[in-house]
Amino acid sequence: METTQTVAKHEPQIELRGVDLDNLNKVRNLNSALFPVRYTAPFYKSLLQPGQFAQLAICNGVCVGTVTCRAQILGFADSPTTHLSFQAPPPTKFEVYMMTLGVLAPYRRLGIARMLLNSAISAAAADPSVKRIVLHVQIDNDDALRFYHKHGFTTSHMVERYYKLLDPPHAYLLQYRLR
Repeated sequence: METTQTVAKHEPQIELRGVDLDNLNKVRNLNSALFPVRYTAPFYKSLLQPGQFAQLAICNGVCVGTVTCRAQILGFADSPTTHLSFQAPPPTKFEVYMMTLGVLAPYRRLGIARMLLNSAISAAAADPSVKRIVLHVQIDNDDALRFYHKHGFTTSHMVERYYKLLDPPHAYLLQYRLR
């Protein structure tokens, strides 16, 4: 007589947590593991400033993903030489620039990146002065392009030589219109 044993599968427990001084090093460690770009100490310090949005994804107690964003003047991603003028009135329209979004490989396909993205979209949409979310994706990163297009982003244009130390150096500017 043969007996079968069933093992109960447990759904992963996923939690999103804001980034603070206590867990900032976890963002640094994740970014080092996830991205070919090395971020500087001022980048990490800036994540704690007003106008920034940064979250960690925790899966069953393990930090497995992160998203980091900053608010900037609407159109800055299209023309990074845009500067504020002291004579001009303060800007009233902004965009959110998504600097990073990544999940460790063993935890992909669990919906964690979607959760992080949706959280960033919700936070941006809550501010009526934010008109869009923008980000750069290396032109040969087909997985990232598919992911963002699937979630409503469109390709605005290609930026030649966007990455200084990567090959290929070109990136697409993607955008998600909020209003």
